[in-house]
Amino acid sequence: MADYEVSGAWVDAVLRPLRNTEHFPAIKAKLTPPVLAMVNSPFDETWHPALQVEALVEAAISVVGAGTYEALAYAAVKDRFAPIIMPMLKSTLASTNRSPAAVLSKLEPSVKTAMRGLDILWKADNETSGILQVRYPRPVAAHVEGSWRGVLKYIFEVTQATGRVERSRHSEAGNTLQYLVSW
Repeated sequence: MADYEVSGAWVDAVLRPLRNTEHFPAIKAKLTPPVLAMVNSPFDETWHPALQVEALVEAAISVVGAGTYEALAYAAVKDRFAPIIMPMLKSTLASTNRSPAAVLSKLEPSVKTAMRGLDILWKADNETSGILQVRYPRPVAAHVEGSWRGVLKYIFEVTQATGRVERSRHSEAGNTLQYLVSW
């Protein structure tokens, strides 16, 4: 079974806010040589093994905390990927009165600019709620949940909805994340 991969652009986007902080040397000190090589040159490879990215995030969380990492994931989507995905979403936003459900139903193609090898499913419960499911080819670290909370925060912002994650669940097998969201 192949693992999922993360783009060099996503790695760079996560690193940008960390690079010029006092925390960056402490984060780098916790990394193995292959992960450090990725951090030093994220664009040397178009796609990076997910395990390396997860190791980077675990090191960052151990230094800056989980809440700060969730904010970094949000910033990475907003600052780095919004210019890429917004043209893809413009007609969807215009034709659906900026519905979060419309954006969530088209999330998988947008995510493929940053990650590949995972499956995303949106199931609407009604016009103002539903379940976002993200399935990976293997169990993922608990902190991956925070990354998706950052993505959801951005979706609510771009649709101008007062949205919230009512409940989230990391499957017993560890490879599926589910988010019950409403707005």
